[in-house]
Amino acid sequence: MSFTLLDVILFLGVSQGIFLAITLRLIDNRNKAANDVLSITIGIAVIMLFGRVMAYRIEALWVNYVAGIVDVTIFLFGPLIYCYIRRLLFQETPVFKLSFWHYLIACIHIFITIGVYLAPENVMAFIKEIRFLPYFWFFAELIGIISFIGYTIASIRLFKKHKKVMEHQISYVLVIRRYIRYVLVTVILFTVLWFISFISGIFKFSEISTVLNYPLVWVSIPLFIYVIGYYSLRQPEIFRMPLHPKIKEEKARLKPDEIQRLQKRLKFFIQEEEIYKTPDLSLKGLAEKLNTTSNNLSWLLNQVYQKSFYDYINTYRVQDIIECIDQGLHLKQTLLAIALDAGFNSKSTFNKAFKQVTSQTPSEYIKSKRVA
Repeated sequence: MSFTLLDVILFLGVSQGIFLAITLRLIDNRNKAANDVLSITIGIAVIMLFGRVMAYRIEALWVNYVAGIVDVTIFLFGPLIYCYIRRLLFQETPVFKLSFWHYLIACIHIFITIGVYLAPENVMAFIKEIRFLPYFWFFAELIGIISFIGYTIASIRLFKKHKKVMEHQISYVLVIRRYIRYVLVTVILFTVLWFISFISGIFKFSEISTVLNYPLVWVSIPLFIYVIGYYSLRQPEIFRMPLHPKIKEEKARLKPDEIQRLQKRLKFFIQEEEIYKTPDLSLKGLAEKLNTTSNNLSWLLNQVYQKSFYDYINTYRVQDIIECIDQGLHLKQTLLAIALDAGFNSKSTFNKAFKQVTSQTPSEYIKSKRVA
């Protein structure tokens, strides 16, 4: 039996997938809840690739039966990717799980597929006569695309919600958000390409369908899942937040004398200790320094200063940078170096915060100082 390059690639994909699925479940000091979902997703990806190996190498009727059942995986990736992203970003008790209804379409697909393959000869002849299977696979793929789009939109909304929650909890942009942004962009790209291949198959666009087709989707998605898996092996535990932070106003509200004492302590740590220069400063960390609770500090910032924690800390960082520019330090070192010293952890975050505070970009501000 001869082996082609495609056989080797598929075999390596299957073996690497098994390695990743097992390894992710053995990691204890990472986000185990998210990695458990990712491990299951990679396991499904292995099944997909193994199905392609069988389809290419074995010409038998039972292989078609198995491949038809394995097709159910197109209904599982959407829910699992959504669940993975949610567990990765948020700390929920109990651990978030999707209900049975999210997997109902997959169960119906398996039920119909097995029913067709176990049907008596006379029923099978009738199925072939009415051309049931072509229509069945058409609607199965269409529903799979719609499902994938739906869970992608839900994941994007979850990502946006995390940003809003984050602004009240930490003063920096999490690296994990960049990673998830790349994941979501890639998922959107796969969805678009899959939809194009589906449409090209309907309207017989041979130029497109020879490049973008269903088997290509089958190979591409597992490879993409593997990339996520390898990143998770080297990814540190991240700062996760409650999806629905419970802040009771009646418990968080402070009396006038308590507000004054907390403001005094806050002023000391901000202006004297310059705690805002701590790159990974969080609401919880600052609250501990002030000997108060996160809820009390959050209430103070929101109600008294009318700012989120993220905006409050970054305002002081920008003011520190402005002082450095006014002193001409930007002529001796780069703006990025000054921004990092002020507590920012990336150029993009610095630029965004600077414009939000001054209504100018850093370069525009420097130019205006020269003109003056």
